[in-house]
Amino acid sequence: MSAFASKFTVETETTKLQQDTEAEVSPFFIKLDGLNDSQLKHLRDVGLVNETGYDVRLLREKHVKYLLTGLGNLSAGYSSLDASRPWIAYWCLHSLDLLDAVDDDLCPRVVSTLKSFQNETGGFGGGPMQLSHGAPTYASCLALLLVAPKCPAAYEGIDRPALYKWFLAMKTPTGGFRMHDDGEVDVRGTYTVIAIAALCNLLTPELCENVAEFTVSCQTYEGGFGGEPGNEAHGGYAFCAVAALQILGKLDMCDVEALKGWIARRQMSFEGGFQGRANKLVDGCYSFWQGGAMAVVNAAENGLSGFDSGVEEFIPEVDSSGDGVDVSKVAEATPSAGGLTFDQGLLQRYVLLCGQHVEGGLRDKPSKMRDYYHTCYNLSGLSVSQHVLSEDGVPVVYGDSANVIAPTHACFNIRVDRVKAAQTYFKDKICDHTELIK
Repeated sequence: MSAFASKFTVETETTKLQQDTEAEVSPFFIKLDGLNDSQLKHLRDVGLVNETGYDVRLLREKHVKYLLTGLGNLSAGYSSLDASRPWIAYWCLHSLDLLDAVDDDLCPRVVSTLKSFQNETGGFGGGPMQLSHGAPTYASCLALLLVAPKCPAAYEGIDRPALYKWFLAMKTPTGGFRMHDDGEVDVRGTYTVIAIAALCNLLTPELCENVAEFTVSCQTYEGGFGGEPGNEAHGGYAFCAVAALQILGKLDMCDVEALKGWIARRQMSFEGGFQGRANKLVDGCYSFWQGGAMAVVNAAENGLSGFDSGVEEFIPEVDSSGDGVDVSKVAEATPSAGGLTFDQGLLQRYVLLCGQHVEGGLRDKPSKMRDYYHTCYNLSGLSVSQHVLSEDGVPVVYGDSANVIAPTHACFNIRVDRVKAAQTYFKDKICDHTELIK
């Protein structure tokens, strides 16, 4: 009988799918030291198990190779994602950055490509001459900011005054923001504006007016957040709401205890990963959407503001081969390890054992295909669970000690050092409503 099934369970289509999922992932949780020599040799040959023990490994080099394909010429099958080109760039670049594998020569091409998506009226579209939209604006700006330390021209690639005016044009009397001209108003639009405005030093009182109030109105009776008032609580929207409130310093306006309970209940007791909504299946992308949301909440409980990452300064540097890891500064991911209100070891186990494709890239679950989106958010969740609020800055790492990756900022989801660099660059730029709208 599966972990989900019991004599108290009424069998439905939902329970059957859950049992099927548990059956799908259970072979991946076999004790590695119980495998025969042939099986163990195979896992070591493909790189999933280290050579000197029985620890699962992050397929770092294979992931890098896979991610680089997303920054080159894509096949015709990707034509349906033409309006998501900034997202593909961000997913791949951020993932590579977490693996310390962004090539310096790549950065100028990133800047020139993304600048061509920017409209004179402010904001970025999904491609050249496409309508400005909150989602590609967020992705474009994050991608520019994460390459900017290596290519400073990226900072000036963001037209701040035009962007600010466009943000104001998207704002509604409720305090929420539209995703695009005449588009939907939800917490995604709100978060994308607040996050990028914060990073670019555009958070004026005029922009922030009533934003927290709108965001709090989207909290549901379950404790999570829906996209709009009255919608069902959902992991992606919950992250957007929580991060926006934390950036604004207004997280205490929502019911934090109910929120924590809702997020904690989304971690699956058998799989270890997170589901996006109640009665849904585990999905690797929620390693960040739910894990990151909890990290933001826990950081706030520890008195940290929106720009405080909850990551200590002396996290060891890593390189693309893993040779740069200081093993003495890595803590084993035991059930009690870490400062977050979920089981960080179980989450990392799911990512490493169920999320990784043996040829590189990560996925929703073993039966699904790898893709750039799931690669990004599996790795982002892995980073959060390793670094945020770790004791004395020592990463909490499941499996091989070389699995440690660079720390991401839970509110913005680019590396912590990239956030600090953006703060430093933009801190002296004009942040006055009257001046910006001239």
